[in-house]
Amino acid sequence: MERGGGAPPETLREEGQLGCVPPPGLEASCVKKSSWGFLFTGIVGGTLVAVYAVATPFITPALRRICLPFVPATTKQIENVVKMLRGRRGSVVDVGSGDGRIVSEVQTVLR
Repeated sequence: MERGGGAPPETLREEGQLGCVPPPGLEASCVKKSSWGFLFTGIVGGTLVAVYAVATPFITPALRRICLPFVPATTKQIENVVKMLRGRRGSVVDVGSGDGRIVSEVQTVLR
């Protein structure tokens, strides 16, 4: 008694081994799209990591539950800064947010 029609098992094995293969022209364009996708994803990911790395130090203090008060520099810290700057030439840039004691002390030393 013959079972329902269909392809013989040998034919099915051969087709299963080949899998779904796109035509040669289509395969080449798929590879190009894939590499552009990886490149785009890498650029976007790298940009987001860089933005996160730059923004984190500025954003995290605002997210603290308890904000730290302003603590002025001690006289020992000011002395250390002045000692480090002695004998140097050129301009000095202070990017701190203090009360200006370090800047005024450095100006008197460098004059």
